[in-house]
Amino acid sequence: MQELPRTARVVDVGGGAAPFVRADHVIDALSPDQAGAGSDGVPGNGGAGRLRGASWTQVDLCDRRPWPFADKSFDFAVCSHVLEDVRDPIWVCSELSRIAKAGYIETPSRIVEQSLGVESPAYAGYCHHRWLVSRRGSTLEFRHKPHMLHAVDEAIVQNVPPARKIRARYATVQLRWEGSVSACEVLEFNEGRIIDELCLYAERASRLGDLTEPVPMSLGRRWRKHVLYRRLASGRRCA
Repeated sequence: MQELPRTARVVDVGGGAAPFVRADHVIDALSPDQAGAGSDGVPGNGGAGRLRGASWTQVDLCDRRPWPFADKSFDFAVCSHVLEDVRDPIWVCSELSRIAKAGYIETPSRIVEQSLGVESPAYAGYCHHRWLVSRRGSTLEFRHKPHMLHAVDEAIVQNVPPARKIRARYATVQLRWEGSVSACEVLEFNEGRIIDELCLYAERASRLGDLTEPVPMSLGRRWRKHVLYRRLASGRRCA
């Protein structure tokens, strides 16, 4: 994105917790003071600073009402680690296409979302994510992240050890787009076929080789994390 001209208008959609440094405007579900708040409700400082007032639009991204911007108002739109969270990513993609001329989208990969130990060994991926996202050519595909995923061993790509993480090249789905975003939801309601697809993906992904890399941390922190993960993993086995 270094090639963006200085005069380009850039919007960060859903990035209120840590706005893209080049962004001129933020569109987010939270206010600047709320953005970045953790589970304890204490606001972070991601939304503080230069992007306030007229540079910040607080809106429900998925309420099916057009965002308050004219067509192609922005030269570039960034939407990073947002679509996996929202209830209607297809609508968000359509509005990205409408208000911006081009953009960049990034989400966690299915390898991340189908691996234990990413956030906790008790479940796969991140607990609050709604979608498994993949890319077919230049089209983003969204599959509902089913609850049974966490309990089907054959659907798990990797059991990530406490002091490791999914390698960067396998951890994200990235799409640089121009004109419009191509996106679709892959619908499936049959439990057997859902499980078969999850297991097939896990089998194929596991053939990629060493999917993890070390996470730099002190010996003490590594030991504490190891103990915590063993306890959580034991709880999962007993469930």
